[in-house]
Amino acid sequence: MEVLGNLFNIALLVATIRTTTPILLVALGGSFTTKAGIFNIGLEGQMLIAAFFAVVGSIYTGSSLGGLLIGVSAALLFALIYAVLVVSFRANEVVVGLALNILAGGMTISLLKAIFGTRGSVVGRGIVGLPKVQIPGARDVMGSSAQLISGFTPLVYVAFLAVPLLILVYNRTQLGLYIRVVGEKPEAAEALGISIARIRYGASMLCGLFAGLAGAHMSLGYITMFTENMSSGRGFMAVAILIFSAGDPLKVLAGCLLFGFADAFSLRLQSFGFPSYLVLAVPYSVALVALFALSWRGRPKRLRETAETIRRALSVHPADAGRDAPASRS
Repeated sequence: MEVLGNLFNIALLVATIRTTTPILLVALGGSFTTKAGIFNIGLEGQMLIAAFFAVVGSIYTGSSLGGLLIGVSAALLFALIYAVLVVSFRANEVVVGLALNILAGGMTISLLKAIFGTRGSVVGRGIVGLPKVQIPGARDVMGSSAQLISGFTPLVYVAFLAVPLLILVYNRTQLGLYIRVVGEKPEAAEALGISIARIRYGASMLCGLFAGLAGAHMSLGYITMFTENMSSGRGFMAVAILIFSAGDPLKVLAGCLLFGFADAFSLRLQSFGFPSYLVLAVPYSVALVALFALSWRGRPKRLRETAETIRRALSVHPADAGRDAPASRS
């Protein structure tokens, strides 16, 4: 019981909130492209490039805000490249996304060596982390539980407040309506005079904005440093969440909390002496189980659709088909 008490406590919930934030931010960004009809697998690269340039910007400007702006700008540039290739040149979404992910990984390693003369990671060197927000009176009212709502960086609050905001955007605004129409019925959008390319460009840039915030949070808020391959598959986790949530913000939040908890729990297990290779596999195991559950849940529907298709095909008798055909003239 004592071991369980040390594992499952308020500290685990606080860690869950912190680990959920970058996945939630990038997944909410990905919801824009998902709803606009784009399967954006390049989220990993956008996060990674933003994390690197956020550190570079923080060092050279001496400000966390400067680092945040430069990191987000780098992610927006990658998002623009993605949109140009996919929307304007109609390149394959998966190929372009994977190419940008590889480019981001190689670029950050090369620039790390070129700018800082080192490999692996950058620590210190004047990196200014994001400030922490202390809510006045929280500890007086909630006691030790106050750390559940106070003491986080601003991007943590932005991530969770963005969920209801995006619900309003998708359901109550013209932009949200246009994004959904373009994604679900592009022919209808074109008939209504809605520019599909413009909407998809806008969705891609909004996705880049959120991915940039996620990357900046990793290197300036989650921890204050940059390491090679810092995103560690979080962008791919966000893609998995988007697959089973279809970009719905509430489902995105639920999926991100699940992965965030798995990530935080794996870190707690590591502190208790569990093998690191098993601990690091926990979040990815959760992703595989979630995708398998989604696939299994959709199986009965696919079976019904297949059975209905077969029934309709068999209902057309060859003699009937011949009877309906016009008689040939000799």
